[in-house]
Amino acid sequence: MAGRPQWEAIAALAQARRDAGFRVLLVCSAVAGVTNRLSELADHPAAPGAVDGIVERHRELASALRVNADATLAEAAESLENAAQAMANEPGPRNRARLLALGEWLSTRIGALFLGQQIETGWVDAREALEIETEADFSPARQWLSAGCAAGADPDLTDRWAQLSPVLVTQGFVGRARDGATALLGRGGSDTSAALLAGRLAAECVEIWTDVPGLFSADPRLIPEARLLSEVDYEEALEMAASGARVVHPRSIRAAAETRTPMLIRDTGRTGLVGTRISDARSNGSGVKAVTCQYQMAVLLLQNLDARRQVGFLAGVFDVFRRRGVSIDLVATSETTTTVSLNREANHLDAVELQRLAADLKSLCRVTLYDDCVCVNLVGRGARKALARLSGVMAHFNDHPLLMASQSANDLCLSLLVPAGEHEPLLRGAHQALIPPGIEPLGPFGPGWAALRDQA
Repeated sequence: MAGRPQWEAIAALAQARRDAGFRVLLVCSAVAGVTNRLSELADHPAAPGAVDGIVERHRELASALRVNADATLAEAAESLENAAQAMANEPGPRNRARLLALGEWLSTRIGALFLGQQIETGWVDAREALEIETEADFSPARQWLSAGCAAGADPDLTDRWAQLSPVLVTQGFVGRARDGATALLGRGGSDTSAALLAGRLAAECVEIWTDVPGLFSADPRLIPEARLLSEVDYEEALEMAASGARVVHPRSIRAAAETRTPMLIRDTGRTGLVGTRISDARSNGSGVKAVTCQYQMAVLLLQNLDARRQVGFLAGVFDVFRRRGVSIDLVATSETTTTVSLNREANHLDAVELQRLAADLKSLCRVTLYDDCVCVNLVGRGARKALARLSGVMAHFNDHPLLMASQSANDLCLSLLVPAGEHEPLLRGAHQALIPPGIEPLGPFGPGWAALRDQA
């Protein structure tokens, strides 16, 4: 949402959908870089010139879009000052959420002014539609900075918004607590907002327009041979997203799946590319479709020589995680050791909180902590069959440690956890062994990243 070219692309897409007979809701993120600036302001609320810098960045956007946003910018400056002051007086996730939400408020208010010059456009507040679900077991950081909302249709909301302009603009990333305060939906919050709102409004589809053409068989930055996936079903897409494919957040896919809303992932820079479709339809072909990585993982080895005889040992271990508000990704058990992996980013676990968690667990068992790991995931229906084709890749572990291996119960994922820095050769070897090469369409596999890059 950084400049005029992006907003012109949005205007053209909105007009095309209107010409096809649809009402359009545009769910937009903050201007590129602004959320980081707001986060810095939250960390240093008295920093001189910080508020002025954020306002000036949006003044530049308004100038590029040739809209008069003076009233909006004045209101924004006051809101930023008040939110920064609240953060200085009472630091914490609640006031942090209030401050960070202003990025989406600003970008969408200015964007609506621009679109209104070309199409009948209105602005609506996403917090009117998305009330967060309070999870008592979650830490305050997760409750306010990575909140959840229930999916499902809202006929009253649909009726109200149907009386407004045929094109509406709203914020991504934000929701409303029961007391009216602002909460955030976490990383990928705009995609999640779009999927939730599509369900609320019983939309025919939700389109995610981003800076890549869709889901790929691997991260193209690491694997140039990665291939575009033309279609995957909800379960496969959810497993990919949860396993490290960062194009779209797993909560967004989960929301779309719950209301059976088809999701299309498209590239704003190349609107002619078909992209990836996520829907009910089982994708053609089985087997591994993607090799993904999850970073910022932690692995804990919990050793208890008498674990099998000690009734309730695992219950006690898991209660520690529950009390700390931490979700476990993977679990493996043996006679003497239980191994668990955690996503530090998703759990908002900094080094201090991770050490506190380990200290709590030491009252039950001996703890060995690996705090910087990567999880390499082989994702696709029939993932178990991939083992037969990985014999050459497994030689990697002759010289490098494997901290944990896990097979998903739904046969959609095999996960291998290794120390950070040891994952790239494993990732490349697995992709080469499991993903068919070439540029011609083959089942769910479309063109490779290199071919798409050359077409740009």
